Amino acid sequence: MKKKLLFSMSALLISTLLWVQTASAQWSQGYEDNSDQWRSQLSGYLWALSMDGTAGIMGNEIDIDISFSDLLDDLDFAMSLRFESHKGNLGYFLDGMAIRLKPETTTAGGTISQEVKSFIGEVGGIYHFNPKVEGIYGVRYQAMDVEVDLPAGMTVADNVDWADIFVGLRYTPVRTDKWLAWLRGDVGSGDSDTTWNGVIGASYHINNRWSLGGAYRILANDYEEDGFKWDVDYEGVAFILGYTFQPR
Repeated sequence: MKKKLLFSMSALLISTLLWVQTASAQWSQGYEDNSDQWRSQLSGYLWALSMDGTAGIMGNEIDIDISFSDLLDDLDFAMSLRFESHKGNLGYFLDGMAIRLKPETTTAGGTISQEVKSFIGEVGGIYHFNPKVEGIYGVRYQAMDVEVDLPAGMTVADNVDWADIFVGLRYTPVRTDKWLAWLRGDVGSGDSDTTWNGVIGASYHINNRWSLGGAYRILANDYEEDGFKWDVDYEGVAFILGYTFQPR
C-alpha cells in the first residue's frame, strides 16, 4: 500500500511541475491585485477523517481501520484553524488541528476508560513561481497523548511526538470572482521514514470577506521509534469556512 501511495504522490508532483510553464491566470489570494500589501485569510475547518494502517507499541502491532462515524461516537473535542498570508511573491501559513477522544470499553472485569489527545500542526512558507503555481515548504509536527484507566484503579499513560520537514507544490487551475479550485501535494521526512500529503479542494466566495469550501485530503504517516509505530493514513473530506482580512 505504501509504494502505491508514494507512486500516486510522485505522479501528482511531476504533473504539477509540467504545469509550471503554462500557468498564467491570477493566483487565488489576489496577490497581483495587491502586490505591495499583505492579504490574509483565517479558516476554520472540520476534517471528517478515517484512519487505516498499522500501529504498534512495544513490538505488539494492531491493524487500524476506523471510520469517521466511529471516531465521532467517541469525540469529546475538536478544533481546526488555518491562517495564510501573502505579499508579492512570498507568503506563509500556520495550520493546527487538535482532537480529544474519550472511548470506553465494557469488559467482564469492568469499564476501561481512555483519553486520546492528538495534535497536527504545520508552519511554513510559500513562494509564487507564477500566478498559478506556488512552492510550499515547512515543518509538520504531530503529537499523541494516551491515558487508559483500568477497572482495578490503575492508570497507564504514554505520549509521543515527532516532526518532519516537507516540500511541495500547490496549483490553482480555477479562480474567478466567486470560485476557487486547487491541488496541493507535498512529501517529507525527518523523524518519520516518509510522509506525504495530498489535497484537492474548491471554495465559493459568498462576498469579499466570507467563503465556503470543501476538500478531500490524505495524510500518510510512517513513523517508528523506541517500540512505537504509527504507519497510519488519514483520509477524508474537509468542510471549510474562510474569512479574508482587508489588505494592510
